Amino acid sequence: MDIDALKSHLQQFFTSSPTVLIGSGLSLGEGISGMGALGEHLNNTMPKLIDGDLVKEWNEINNKLKDGMGLESAMAFLKDESELIPLIVKNTAHLILKDEGVVISSVINGSKNLALTALLNHLTFNQDELVIITPNYDRLIELACEFANLEIATGFINNYHCTNNPEIDLHKFRIIETRRTRAGKPEVIVKTKKHVKIFKPHGSLDWFKSENKIFRTNFQNEHNRLIITPGTSKFRAGYQEPFDWHREKANHHINRAKSLLIIGYGFNDEQLEVHLIKKINQKIPVLLITHSLTPSAQKICNENSSITYVISDKDNSIICIDGQKYKFEKNIWSLNEFINEVLI
Repeated sequence: MDIDALKSHLQQFFTSSPTVLIGSGLSLGEGISGMGALGEHLNNTMPKLIDGDLVKEWNEINNKLKDGMGLESAMAFLKDESELIPLIVKNTAHLILKDEGVVISSVINGSKNLALTALLNHLTFNQDELVIITPNYDRLIELACEFANLEIATGFINNYHCTNNPEIDLHKFRIIETRRTRAGKPEVIVKTKKHVKIFKPHGSLDWFKSENKIFRTNFQNEHNRLIITPGTSKFRAGYQEPFDWHREKANHHINRAKSLLIIGYGFNDEQLEVHLIKKINQKIPVLLITHSLTPSAQKICNENSSITYVISDKDNSIICIDGQKYKFEKNIWSLNEFINEVLI
């Protein structure tokens, strides 16, 4: 397959109104710490915050990390009621907030552009509603949408102390117009403003809970932050509000997707993948763009030749189409390069 045919094959995914799934690889590429850095951060901070039996419990997790086990797998050994969990949530948020603040400041000050912002123009040119599903806690997707002049829905209403009211939020893009027909009769027309729906089944850095009230705010407060950390705690918290609504909506849109664009996702989330793998097995068009394939992603790609994937190969990229691999002499696994070399 020559270079023009390769580009044409990749371009077709952007004309099919794909549902988009974005993993931590996108944030990592923009400067947000990944699992490795998070594990190191927790190892440096947790021993200073705990004593007694918690030290023993943390040491068991730390030993697994030292033996090469991933953070996600190591945390799975924590019990749901472990007192380490709120400390892990707090310190996970602290690291990501710090990284996120640097990135967002750079974007707002004009010294950095988010790659996703440019990509959004190629995803919304032929559809008014774009669906993005992400397990990421940070707000880079939301920021990218705003810099692309796209309105967003995340399930909350208002601006400063935002109430969790997803049904109202999702319907705010409807424009109802009344006009007269040629016969003089009134006619109601419902239009939809161009927008992005963002579903975050693992929570967000700006979600909080005060007693039984769930809200979103960018301001500091003393309430419990709503993010689901790696490990078994995600299965306990994931079936509570607002996580359950976001998970159900994410799965709903995966089930009805006609094609999928997957960016920086490693296929390590059991909550989403029951539906995701089932949909992929239906042989719908799937484009996966990531730096490298995790073992889980490699297995799924090997079992589904309908997945086209783009990965890094030193200073080049590998494109796999129908199980056949091709070399592309540009780093198009990076979104900026992908846009410049394939979409423009």
